[in-house]
Amino acid sequence: MLFITEMPKEAKEKILFAGLVLFTNEGFKNTSVLDIVELARVSKTTFYQHFTSKEQLMAHLFAVLAAEIMEEVKLAVSNEHRTAYKAYAGIHRYIEICFTNIKAASLVLVESVGVSPEVEKVRSEAHRRFAGMMFEMVQGLLPKTVLEQEIRIVSQAMVGAINEVVIQNYNDEGNGIVHFDELARLLNRMVIAAFVNLAN
Repeated sequence: MLFITEMPKEAKEKILFAGLVLFTNEGFKNTSVLDIVELARVSKTTFYQHFTSKEQLMAHLFAVLAAEIMEEVKLAVSNEHRTAYKAYAGIHRYIEICFTNIKAASLVLVESVGVSPEVEKVRSEAHRRFAGMMFEMVQGLLPKTVLEQEIRIVSQAMVGAINEVVIQNYNDEGNGIVHFDELARLLNRMVIAAFVNLAN
């Protein structure tokens, strides 16, 4: 779903694509199931065969996009063989996706917020997975005196901070940050500083 730019052929994929387009262009609240089925060119019956509500569609769409983004970030991290640059590689790939795929970034970071308890559960799980990935990257690099719980909390804080910075900058061209490379470098320095501080 992350890299699809045209209406897919399968009914469920059509509904997901239509949801992504409408939720990000019109907003979740302003989009009806009728709008979705009209854009997807499927029947309401087909919609309800796959999803019980537009909230469930949003939750599923969020889960799909988050999983695809996670895979891209993991791939970037695993392709970077220098330990000191792994965090930067992951942050850079995440920000690159957000800056080059505005619809996905908008849905994951903005439109899905506060939609329903079901969507919040999926959002929370995705954030936990990203924080878990960060935790795994740094756990073996810190002194044994640093508690595992402290690393987890800092990892969670870093994921939240990165997301907030992306939200504030991905759609704001007048703020002096010209390219996502600069933002990735700054965020990487922030993450390293947080973990170095923890180790001292």
